[in-house]
Amino acid sequence: MRRIILFLIIISCFLFGSASILPIFSIEPAVGEWTALAEILSPAEMQPQSFSLLEGVRLLWQENEKILAVIIGLFSLLLPVIKLSVLWAEALFSGTLSKKWMSFLRAVSKYAMLEVFLVAMTVLLLKQMPGGSRITLESGFYAFGVSVLLSLVVAQFVETQKRESEGI
Repeated sequence: MRRIILFLIIISCFLFGSASILPIFSIEPAVGEWTALAEILSPAEMQPQSFSLLEGVRLLWQENEKILAVIIGLFSLLLPVIKLSVLWAEALFSGTLSKKWMSFLRAVSKYAMLEVFLVAMTVLLLKQMPGGSRITLESGFYAFGVSVLLSLVVAQFVETQKRESEGI
């Protein structure tokens, strides 16, 4: 079972790293019947754009949306890294983590889907925009989602193993 857990953590880490740099979604701007004119007057604004998680946080920071950049960076980058590190340590050292770390792992797991939810809400909002702008989910979104789901499964395995080893 330990090898399976380690294997799943490795896959989750790989997917998480990929999801951080791969595009999460792309936007093809449109302004309805004025799209052709907008492409002539402001071609740079009408170019399709793709956004990765890291690029998104950087862009928010540069545009002085620092609080939002910190929130997304914390919940989408830092907490998943910490969670995967704790899972990795628990799997490697088999049951040596304290109850504090296990409590922390449970708390972090609750927020693991926050980024997927935020991206999904952004997509829904942008799809409702007038003018025919199109948004497409990219490979980074799916990699992030699978990474989150794998880490949730691994966290559940680790907690179950911990309880069984303690005889609870």
